Amino acid sequence: MTDDRNSLTTGEIEDRIDQLGRYSRFVRAGFGVILVAFLLAVVGKLPYNLDSVPSAVDAVLLPLIFVGMGLLLFGIGMHLHLMHLNLVDQLRRRHEEEAGDGEDAES
Repeated sequence: MTDDRNSLTTGEIEDRIDQLGRYSRFVRAGFGVILVAFLLAVVGKLPYNLDSVPSAVDAVLLPLIFVGMGLLLFGIGMHLHLMHLNLVDQLRRRHEEEAGDGEDAES
């Protein structure tokens, strides 16, 4: 199922798991962008008599929301990826322990 040439070592998996804080910062940044987009919408809706401000907010609002959602989805994806790597690491360790126990029993 997996190619041994492309499989990660346990150390590489642990290094990626240690980077979890970096990915959580992406999620917080995405949430911050969405909050900023919401505040821009509120500020843009209040001055109904200024035609240029709402049009500028409309031009910026949708891209900000997409950037924020993209950052959130990236954070979720990285979290799932790290959970997968953690599972792979646990399965490898269990396999190594079972292989080590089998050699001890034969001796």
